[in-house]
Amino acid sequence: MKLFRLSGLILMLIALTACVEDLTADDTRAFQILARGESAQTDDKQIRVLSSQSSYDNVFYQVLNRSGSPDTINFEQYHVLLVMAGAAYNTRRLDVVSFVGMDKQVQVLLKTEYSGANCVAPAVVRQPWMLVLFPKVDKPLQLTEQVSVINC
Repeated sequence: MKLFRLSGLILMLIALTACVEDLTADDTRAFQILARGESAQTDDKQIRVLSSQSSYDNVFYQVLNRSGSPDTINFEQYHVLLVMAGAAYNTRRLDVVSFVGMDKQVQVLLKTEYSGANCVAPAVVRQPWMLVLFPKVDKPLQLTEQVSVINC
């Protein structure tokens, strides 16, 4: 099941692109986590680039089921990356490690930690997600996920 989900994620990552200014190599300031949470309206694992205020607002209210007012983003200069790990009892942590500008692409490294088989399962299913602000780029994004299993 995990292998199937990871295969699906890899296919989505290959198709994912964004577009304007260049990111410098190893620029750890190239992204900012806007929000993160543990529950959403969907159980699916997904990664999506949001490139308009209306798409951001839609995700904010309908996918993430957030209340209050969503941030106003300058989509002329930035995009927002939605990263959702999908519903699972054993997902511990979801993070963005880096955005690195390369000659022909921008590499984005994601890290997902799962609990090992010997860990006590939580009482509720977790659906970790995060919204990541990053400068608009004219190169495709190449997303790579590092998966680790943490034993208790």
